[in-house]
Amino acid sequence: MVGREKETLRREMLQKRKSLSEEEIREASLKVCERIKELSSFKRAKTVMLYYPVRGEIDLRPLFEEVLRDPQKVLLLPKVTRDGDMLAVELAEGTPLVKGGFGIPEPAGGRIFKPEKIDFVTVPGVAFDKRGCRLGMGKGFYDRFLPRVKGVKVGVAYDFQLVENVPCEEHDIPLDLIVTPSGIFERGG
Repeated sequence: MVGREKETLRREMLQKRKSLSEEEIREASLKVCERIKELSSFKRAKTVMLYYPVRGEIDLRPLFEEVLRDPQKVLLLPKVTRDGDMLAVELAEGTPLVKGGFGIPEPAGGRIFKPEKIDFVTVPGVAFDKRGCRLGMGKGFYDRFLPRVKGVKVGVAYDFQLVENVPCEEHDIPLDLIVTPSGIFERGG
């Protein structure tokens, strides 16, 4: 039953995301980036894992520059390995991005950081709820990665992606915060 609920919600949310104009994506993304910059957990973080946006996801690339300019911070991006694991790889100034698994740009090289060493990680998704539950694309990369992250886990979404209830399963790791253009929502808040 949960699988069918997830698939229905995933289809509905992806369709809504697909219908957004470039201007709507840009405006929402800039608002989300501003909200993230306000977070004390982001300001304190030394290791920050962002993601490269694909298929209409909230675009956090303006934060790449912010993190790269700060000599106290290290910018990490996800990289999917051939065996289906997700790694956190440093994106240093000047490091080229190459198309990785699923056509998602990732660092061509760079130091790999253990998930336990990440202070702040942003997590894309298809839908979220205020309990911190997240519905992803269904491949499980973040589901396998997030249990080892000790830092703050932040879901990033459009306002319409914050729904009343995302079907959560036992293996789903709740996020600490959800950031949308209109607000910052703490788990359970």
